[in-house]
Amino acid sequence: MFKIRETKKEEINVNNHENVFAEGTSKKTQKINTILKGSKLTGDININYDLELSGEVEGNISSEENSNIVIKGVCKGNITTKEGNVEIEGELLKGDISAGGDVKITGKFNGGMVKAKGRITAHGEFTGKFESNEIEIGPNARGKGELLYKEYISIAKGAQIEAKISQIHEEQGEVKKSSDAKVISLERHIKEASGIT
Repeated sequence: MFKIRETKKEEINVNNHENVFAEGTSKKTQKINTILKGSKLTGDININYDLELSGEVEGNISSEENSNIVIKGVCKGNITTKEGNVEIEGELLKGDISAGGDVKITGKFNGGMVKAKGRITAHGEFTGKFESNEIEIGPNARGKGELLYKEYISIAKGAQIEAKISQIHEEQGEVKKSSDAKVISLERHIKEASGIT
């Protein structure tokens, strides 16, 4: 009368699918792990392919591969990808980010440290320490913390940040902070320039 249906864990929490797209004349296949909205996972996740998280995870997410990690939901834990990029569209709470590529924050980062070999771009809210070759703070960014850059930093007009900014110099294998580190509050300077008190 009734058929027993077996459900696989992947069908409930994680969907593996492949995106095929043309790049020049050759086709490239990209595998993506998806954790859907409404899913809540507790525990560490180790991935070999890209991850798109729309649900909630309480635990660390890590990859030893060239995997990109996109957080559209909520993550409470650390994110580490050896060579990939990390994008925070949702929220990362109480965690650090370590990326071999770039980090982009358009949502909320309320954590400890973001460390990227490439560029850190912040257009959302943040609290914490950024360390990268290049740091770009967009006009809609709001936050507090410490910004450590090696080559380039850009803070757009309209950004409301309070930060200690330092350039990192690598000398004889040591990383040294420059002595001209400053704590700035752009919000105060914007109000003063426009005559608002």
